[in-house]
Amino acid sequence: MRLNIIRNGILVLFLLMLGNLFYLQVIRGGYFAHLSLTNSIRVVPFEGARGQVLDRNGHVLADSIKAYHAVVIPQDIRDKKALFAFIADVLGVETSVVEKRYLKNKLTPFSPVTLAGDLKRSQAIMIEENAFRFPGLMVLEKFSRRYPEGAGAAHLTGYVGKADPFKTGGTGYGLGAEDVVGYSGVEEYYDAVLRGEPGGRQIEVNSRGQQTQLLSVREPSDGRSITLTIDRNMQRAAHAALAGRRGAVVIMDPSSGEVLALASSPSFDPNAFVDKESRERVSEYLQDPASPLLNRAVSGAFPPGSVFKIPVTMGGLEERKIKPSTTYDCPGYFQMGDRTYRFPHAWGMQDLPMALAHSANEYFFHIGLLLGADGMAKYARVFGLGSRTGIDLAFESRGRLSGLSVGRWYKGDTLNMAIGQGYVLATPVQLARLIATVENLGMMPQPHILLSGVEAVVRPQPVHVSFRKDVWDALRAGLDAVVALDTGTAHALANIPGTVTYGKTGTAQAGPGKEDHAWFAGVTRTDKRVIAYCVFLEHGGSSANAVMLTREFLTTLRDQGSI
Repeated sequence: MRLNIIRNGILVLFLLMLGNLFYLQVIRGGYFAHLSLTNSIRVVPFEGARGQVLDRNGHVLADSIKAYHAVVIPQDIRDKKALFAFIADVLGVETSVVEKRYLKNKLTPFSPVTLAGDLKRSQAIMIEENAFRFPGLMVLEKFSRRYPEGAGAAHLTGYVGKADPFKTGGTGYGLGAEDVVGYSGVEEYYDAVLRGEPGGRQIEVNSRGQQTQLLSVREPSDGRSITLTIDRNMQRAAHAALAGRRGAVVIMDPSSGEVLALASSPSFDPNAFVDKESRERVSEYLQDPASPLLNRAVSGAFPPGSVFKIPVTMGGLEERKIKPSTTYDCPGYFQMGDRTYRFPHAWGMQDLPMALAHSANEYFFHIGLLLGADGMAKYARVFGLGSRTGIDLAFESRGRLSGLSVGRWYKGDTLNMAIGQGYVLATPVQLARLIATVENLGMMPQPHILLSGVEAVVRPQPVHVSFRKDVWDALRAGLDAVVALDTGTAHALANIPGTVTYGKTGTAQAGPGKEDHAWFAGVTRTDKRVIAYCVFLEHGGSSANAVMLTREFLTTLRDQGSI
């Protein structure tokens, strides 16, 4: 009897177990299979701070500010309407604003979507406290880039943004769609140095998107900071002088090639590319016909006008085609076959120093014809024209320098080339290096922006341009006369107290119906330092306008104690 009871009890228990297994595997099998599939591993990313960009005196040009961002994993969302309403209430905006932001930023079901950035601490706490109500919602610490100088150093610093498809699509960059990278300026050139290494938490979440356990943690690492050769006060002076004009100013130390200021105008505010609420401003920059994103100092190539007479002069002297005492009549016109070239001034008989001081085109037409197109191109290349300087900024132009190799060539083309027009284009940084080479009597410096922050930077060694001493002496006498002579084209620079300046002006035609380009490439000495520079005004009219702009920033630099 007792044995039957035990047997029956075991049978009942066995039947209950079978029934429970049937219930779990057959009746509720699909439900639990779904739960097992939705228990998964998530990676919550942590950003590494991007390194600072500093000027030579430690002033911040680009910085990273910690900020709180509310993000959500799309596939974990249970109730979008409730989620968007909650975030909108915290931010004090319409629900449609949050919804549009979600749709715009969504990439994949697993990629975090930013619903709100740069949260106030109180907003971040409120969202964090209510995150349990909304699966997939979390608050992350991220970093926002800030540029204290704004438009004043935009072409130097560049800006940051999300990596484009080219950089994330199998090109070896190893970047994700949400990663921030540099665009233009040092942000792009030194991106690998400045960019931090991301970290994150690896967590397991259940079907409700709630964390069940922490699997691992990898701490992020910050990017390295870099110090530039730039002097913030010089940069501000150059930027202010260009206000309202198109053009560029490049200032460098001729002995080292350190770029002390590099300004391009019109400029843009790099902060607009960081602030998601400034999309309209970014769109305006992209559509602006004045091309504010173009770095005219490095990427813009323009006819150099009479500044090109420097290599033409050196070629004529070096090959003994002329002497400093050689004279030519400069009556205000030049006859070539049946064509007459006319000029605004009739200078009469000119020797070389006078011709440089007055920028008498007729004189250099004679030298150009003596040297020929290829001869002039040869000496221009000696000074680095027609090739990139190697400055550490993205998208540098090589300019253009062509001789007879272009094909059909006429004597009129040779005349145009002799005065820096036609098949000749140069960048402001190239002409700054050219005049620095003159100051160094042949040592051509390597222009560079980086002062420190990157180990083992290998820069090309300075090139020595070899000419006879009497050739350098003759050129310098002429460039001194440009400023010192009462009738010199840059005489306005002669009476700035405490400074001694020489250089070469240039006015270059820009095409029918367009204002000329204005140039001045010069060197200024004070008891404190020596600077070489190039000033360029796009469609700025006469070179006298470039001279007056030069006087403006030189006066500012002197008054603030920079020179």
